[in-house]
Amino acid sequence: MRFRALGVLVALVTIAGAGAGTALGEPQPPAAPPASQAQAPLRLSLADAIRRALDEGTATRLANARTAEAEARAQEARSALQPQLSLGSQVANETLNLATFGFSLPGVPTVTPPFNVVDAHVTFAMNVIDLAAKRRYQAARAGVRVSEEDRRRTENEVAAAVSSLYVSVGRSSARIDEIKANVDLFQRLRQLAVDQKNAGVGTRLDTTRADVQLARQQQALLVAVNQRDLARLALLRAVGADLGSDVVLTDDWSQAAAPVPTLADALTAARQGRPELSLFEQRLRAAALNIEAARAERFPTLAAQAQGNESGNRLRDVEWSRTIGAVVNVPLFTGRRIEARVAEARSQQEQLQLQQKDTERQVEQEVRQALLQWASARSRVELADQSVRLAEDELEQASDRFKAGVAPSIEVDNAQTSLAAARDTRIDALADEAQARFDLSRATGQIRALIPETNAMQDGGK
Repeated sequence: MRFRALGVLVALVTIAGAGAGTALGEPQPPAAPPASQAQAPLRLSLADAIRRALDEGTATRLANARTAEAEARAQEARSALQPQLSLGSQVANETLNLATFGFSLPGVPTVTPPFNVVDAHVTFAMNVIDLAAKRRYQAARAGVRVSEEDRRRTENEVAAAVSSLYVSVGRSSARIDEIKANVDLFQRLRQLAVDQKNAGVGTRLDTTRADVQLARQQQALLVAVNQRDLARLALLRAVGADLGSDVVLTDDWSQAAAPVPTLADALTAARQGRPELSLFEQRLRAAALNIEAARAERFPTLAAQAQGNESGNRLRDVEWSRTIGAVVNVPLFTGRRIEARVAEARSQQEQLQLQQKDTERQVEQEVRQALLQWASARSRVELADQSVRLAEDELEQASDRFKAGVAPSIEVDNAQTSLAAARDTRIDALADEAQARFDLSRATGQIRALIPETNAMQDGGK
């Protein structure tokens, strides 16, 4: 009943359109902007899109800022091992209470009259032996490497996200092209039904069925255009481009790649190239150095100090004096502060070890999933190609039989539906295969091949 009602409705629309001198055709595109306002389309390769996203993306900028922060912390830790030099001066007018120092003479005031003090001094200090400070500096340098690995991880995530958006735009654009081809084909088949009806060998039901199929494809075209526009907006936002720009993809995202790698090769590549694993190695190294730094606080420290003074009551009376010395500090009892710091550093190391094991399992899971999805998508592409060929043959035979008057229009209708579904399935399979390739590249860390390292280094050096 629903099909019959839809057919009648479409037939009425067709008759009304024919009476007005128009035929049921492809939906009219929106009016083009004036030539002065038209923008040239943005041509993007996948590498260009990733580069722009890394240059404009907030996540990458935050990762760079964290690296700079880690370098500053390392420099601060290093300062504890460097010589310290300072200058100071003083001009004061003072009185002294001699009784404070035990001087009390009969008839002599205990408080001296005011006198001037002029002092200028230079002070030099340096930690000669401080194992704890040295280990803290080494741990801070390891923290810089941690932040660098975290930046690489962020770059990989950005590249993977942009790749997904690139495939999404390509999928939507390909679907639009396929649906337009279906609309052109179905318009010809509709004309065939009209010609058959005018020749007296067809019925109104045949033209109604053709109109229904054509209307379905036109509706699908509107949906596909909307999906393409949404995907385009997401990609433009990711690369920091004008959201009103059109996008032209210059890379063939659906192009078949090399054969699916073996599981052993993929896992080996992931262990070598996945930034998350290198990140934990650097974190564990920093944690071990933090433990050594906490332990080193038990050892004595040796510092050298020197101070030179020019002092007197007036500027013309100043005289040179100096102090040179060494300071040895031996911690005997710290209220278990050192033991607490060691325990805290050990706990952090154990947490990192547990997280590292979980991350290794997660990486292996992602590699296995990507391989399964890639193999499945590739098989689906092969079956989809075969289904499209069979559907095209079926439609051609059904059209010939209907044209010859030996078959009803329902055969053409079914063949049209099969062809549209087969083409749609093929596009999804191609997009899923491309996405699976990028997912495997991310899972193994090989997606960095798409990241323009040269440009990133030049931008970072500006």
